Amino acid sequence: MRVVVGIPSYNNAGTISFVVKQAAEGLRKYFGGGIVVNADGGSTDGTREAVLKTEVPAGVEVHSFVYRWPIPGKGSAMKELMEFALGRDADAIVFVDSDLRSITPEWIDRLARPIEEGYDFVAPLYIRHKWDGTITNNIAYPMTASLYGRNVRQPIGGDFGIGRKLMEAYLEDEEVWKTHVARFGVDIFLTTTAIARGFKVTQAALGMKIHDPKDPAASLGPMFNQVVGTLFMLMEKYEDRWKDVRSIEPVPVFGELEKGEPEPVRVTLELLEERAKELFTEHEAVLRKALSRETLEGVKEALRTFEFDDELWSHVLYDGAVAYKEGILSEAEPLVPLYFAKTADFVRKTAEMSTLEAEKLIEKRAKVFLEEKDYLLERW
Repeated sequence: MRVVVGIPSYNNAGTISFVVKQAAEGLRKYFGGGIVVNADGGSTDGTREAVLKTEVPAGVEVHSFVYRWPIPGKGSAMKELMEFALGRDADAIVFVDSDLRSITPEWIDRLARPIEEGYDFVAPLYIRHKWDGTITNNIAYPMTASLYGRNVRQPIGGDFGIGRKLMEAYLEDEEVWKTHVARFGVDIFLTTTAIARGFKVTQAALGMKIHDPKDPAASLGPMFNQVVGTLFMLMEKYEDRWKDVRSIEPVPVFGELEKGEPEPVRVTLELLEERAKELFTEHEAVLRKALSRETLEGVKEALRTFEFDDELWSHVLYDGAVAYKEGILSEAEPLVPLYFAKTADFVRKTAEMSTLEAEKLIEKRAKVFLEEKDYLLERW
């Protein structure tokens, strides 16, 4: 099987050489060689030089280019990496993030091998610290599972295996790459498209995910807007696929799941609460139009106490999706303060819990979203 490993990057000189080395070793060990290729967003810190200087085993080629797609972002890099892979007649592309510190050669096998066995899309399954991946845990996972009925735990994990047919499907409509899909909306686009269009989906057990996580209140606002905006856009596109879904089906896992406690992730609770209140005031006028009266009242109370239950949270996102469809929200950004408030609630609730205990709350959240789906359907 011909495998290309694609690494999108922007100013990742400190971590990318390790990622290239592990990926190259994985290609040699499991596939007799292959290509590692980096698509860079114009780094100024020597990222591309670090890639090209990395020593790799015989049989592995290493390439690096600056992507040309005019919208700067991760999705633009991934678009051109898929074009590169198809141009090299690859059977599969494996995407890995450029800031990974826990990647091993086995990741390449686990993300690519299922393609050889007839799967089209391989999502990652990691152990992540309870406060890592707050957009995943609060939004992408419960929304994807309850809407489309497949229990893909890391729909925006960043590390994926994709077969040739699916790469072609992603690239068939160039217009979609002029949206937030060109930025951080890309991961939810890849996962949702694979599920909604009936491609064969599995998950790869990758063990711990250790990378450079971001403090939600300090840096995740733009990412939230791009991920959630893309999720809402796709809800409209695929409404015929999710409307009748009434259960969440398990998705097979390739490899053995490990247990353990990952290294801690720092979250500044005070900043989350402060930003939630501040930004709510800024966006209150549009939120009055976007949210139902009952949801708005619930949100105001939640901002006072920072107790934000999953039922109310599902109504916030469902109201947001409807407002997006109706043009009341042109972007998901006004919902950012509510995401901060929900994250603060989760941080408070799980302060004394292990990651495994916190995981049970996240799984329960997806079930609550499914139970509340009639609320969405009534408003849709």
